[in-house]
Amino acid sequence: MEAIAAEAAITSLTATTQGVSVAATADYDAGIGRVDFVLVDLTGDPFAEAVDRKSVDFARSPTRVTDTWTSHIALEAGIAYRVFFHVYDHSGVNLVAYDRRDFTCQSLEREDRCVP
Repeated sequence: MEAIAAEAAITSLTATTQGVSVAATADYDAGIGRVDFVLVDLTGDPFAEAVDRKSVDFARSPTRVTDTWTSHIALEAGIAYRVFFHVYDHSGVNLVAYDRRDFTCQSLEREDRCVP
C-alpha cells in the first residue's frame, strides 16, 4: 500500500494577552474528515486538558481545507503556550498531519508582546 501525502501548515499566528488567532491550511488527497486547533499551556500538567480548542468535522471529506480560529481564553504573561493544528483522515479519527507553534506572552502591560 502506497503512502498518501498529507500536509498541515499554520500560515498565521497572532497572539496577545486577549487570546490567539490562527489561520491554517491542510492537504490530504484521500480526504479530510476533521481538523482541530488546540491551545496548550506548556508550564502546566502535561496530562491536563487543553486550555482551549476548536474542532471542525467535514461530511464530504475535502482534499484541501483552509480554516481560522480565535481562542476565547485570555493568555497569561510569562506562560509558554503551544498551538496545534491537527488534520484527520476521512473517518475523522486517524491523525495524518499536524503543525504546531510555541509562543510566550511577555508582558500584561503590552498586549503586542506575545512572541513565537
